[in-house]
Amino acid sequence: MKQEQQFLYKIMRNFEGMQKIEVFDLLHRMEILLYYAKSPLKLDHLKRIITSDMDLESTVNPFGFTILRNGNFCELEGSNDWIHIYKEVKQGFSKCNPFTTYYFKTKYAPLELLKLTKKNLLENVHNTPHEIEIATFLSVHTISKKDSQGDLLLLGL
Repeated sequence: MKQEQQFLYKIMRNFEGMQKIEVFDLLHRMEILLYYAKSPLKLDHLKRIITSDMDLESTVNPFGFTILRNGNFCELEGSNDWIHIYKEVKQGFSKCNPFTTYYFKTKYAPLELLKLTKKNLLENVHNTPHEIEIATFLSVHTISKKDSQGDLLLLGL
């Protein structure tokens, strides 16, 4: 156990001076990197994953939930091969808020969790194969419209 403690201390020294939220973000990115890496870990393989254009090669990261800055969780509501939609699970005082907040991640920015708005979605898919399809859809539909029968978010992607 002593050796584990020394190893942990050696790693944590690299985080000195950083904000906790930055360290959490970095650890999350490392977790995703480890998900795609083969075991046993090889430096050259890790370097290829880091330097590769993961945005174009991979799908959205596989983790089905995330934590927002306000401490609330987001659960995966739905997905396809390039976008994941998350719904905020409200806790504490925010439970009283009647509005549902949605977030999304795409394979073009798999580590970013953004609020699902027309502007954010269009910026995220700019210069991608989905740009025209999304822009056309958003010119006709609103993102937050729900199906009255199934209570599903109508995104039509």
